[in-house]
Amino acid sequence: MTVLKALTLSLTITAAAAKGYCNDRDSSCANWGKNGECEGGNADAVKNLCPHTCGVCSHACGDMESHCEAWAKSGECEKSPDYMKKECPTACGLCNPVCSDLHDDCNHWYKEGSCETNPWYMYLNCAVSCGVCKPMCKDKENDCPGWSSMEECSKNAGHMLLKCPNSCSVCEDRGPCKDFNTTSCAIWAMDDQCLVNPGMMNKECPVTCGVCSNVCEDKEPACKDWAKDGECEKNEAHMLATCPSACGLCSQLERFYRTGIDGGKDEL
Repeated sequence: MTVLKALTLSLTITAAAAKGYCNDRDSSCANWGKNGECEGGNADAVKNLCPHTCGVCSHACGDMESHCEAWAKSGECEKSPDYMKKECPTACGLCNPVCSDLHDDCNHWYKEGSCETNPWYMYLNCAVSCGVCKPMCKDKENDCPGWSSMEECSKNAGHMLLKCPNSCSVCEDRGPCKDFNTTSCAIWAMDDQCLVNPGMMNKECPVTCGVCSNVCEDKEPACKDWAKDGECEKNEAHMLATCPSACGLCSQLERFYRTGIDGGKDEL
């Protein structure tokens, strides 16, 4: 793929998709932050769970240095966490880039098996079709944790469940962001229930109602350990899809969207 073509394709992605979301990992983060836990004796653990509330990374985030991916691979996220997590949040796994398929043919190529036979090209250009990026509950506004702590998830469910699904635990105990019943959701949507009954629909039919965001993030808790054991190189196709953050793909994907330079290994 030529640089010129890649740059042209990158322009089809919205400005927001060139960045990502830094979200807290616990619904109690806003209250912990108010209570000073970000600076207390348990600060390291709280900052890990609450990177947004504790200011480790801003809500709209992205790597700030061109060397972030290389630094992360050399262990700098662990050696210099204060600097790295602020300047390289994607490379360090705190920021989740928003993703899109860049070609109309992505689904066709996926069905032909190209995600397995030509993974690097496909995972950058067809990240959604190949499963690198999955629909997840991500807060889309900066003030979501604070609003949630003021019980706005129940008081203003229509807005909050749509804009703040992470803070409002839309995906809690469900894993990825998904409709509970695709057939029912499609029928209800035709009756404009996403607008008429947003409280119920945003929670029960988040994909249909636009609650979910396609983002790049690891799908297994053991991804970092597997990456340290060299699995990203030994089992590339599987690891890039399952552990894109730990294997550096999320950081490369973000850079690809921003610059059009893929740095990949294959051509379709």
